[in-house]
Amino acid sequence: MHATPSVAPVDAVVAEDVSKVFFSGTDPVWALEDFSLSLEPGSFTCIVGPSGCGKSTFLRILGGLEERTVGSVTMPEASSPIPAAFVFQEHGVFPWMTVLENVAFGLRMSGTGKTERLGIARDWLERVRLADFADSYPHQLSGGMRQRVAIARAFATGSSVLLMDEPLGALDAQTRMLMQEELIALWEAERKTVLMVTHDIDEAIILSDRVIVMSGRPGTLREDITVPFDRPRSFDIERDPAYSALRARIWELLREDARTAEETA
Repeated sequence: MHATPSVAPVDAVVAEDVSKVFFSGTDPVWALEDFSLSLEPGSFTCIVGPSGCGKSTFLRILGGLEERTVGSVTMPEASSPIPAAFVFQEHGVFPWMTVLENVAFGLRMSGTGKTERLGIARDWLERVRLADFADSYPHQLSGGMRQRVAIARAFATGSSVLLMDEPLGALDAQTRMLMQEELIALWEAERKTVLMVTHDIDEAIILSDRVIVMSGRPGTLREDITVPFDRPRSFDIERDPAYSALRARIWELLREDARTAEETA
């Protein structure tokens, strides 16, 4: 089953029949096999799947950090020098840079002049409520604040595509919920194309337009599920019987592969 429509918008993200093989000694290990996905411009999509199914590998292939073995990837024509911006789970901010310098870093790498990039970075610090910490260093911030820095840096690049690899996974439950609210508010204001890897089914439903369920290794597309709740969206949807049904459906798709992944870890 493929999620790629027959005709995708010219500014969509399109991956077709992507496979990736690694070698452990002389033995090939297929991380992904014939995985296809198309992302509508301005959409928010989450990928869930068992550990080791190739979710992060796929994200890295889209972002140009990993070479695919076979298949094709088409990214939208970039209005920014950075075609896709990343947000990682942790270690995503540079400890030797101030908060302001961290947020401006992507713009610096793309050649934006100092005055302009610092102005953009200060604006984003205002938007994530960290303006008072511009001259602080990451070790002086909480985990949630550090992730707000990483998210602000990704948005500040001007890239139309954000690739997020478990960006909230290292946070405690309460901070994570607050960050989910902040992330969705930023996305609704900017309408970037977001692809986010998460292990959290609830997070995937609350944040995304679609939930892509991957199989165990080698990662293939198990199901492409449209999230049926209107936007703007809040945690109130958890009271809806349709929410519980959707959550149960996704877990049933994941259950067997998750158990296998745990037993072979």
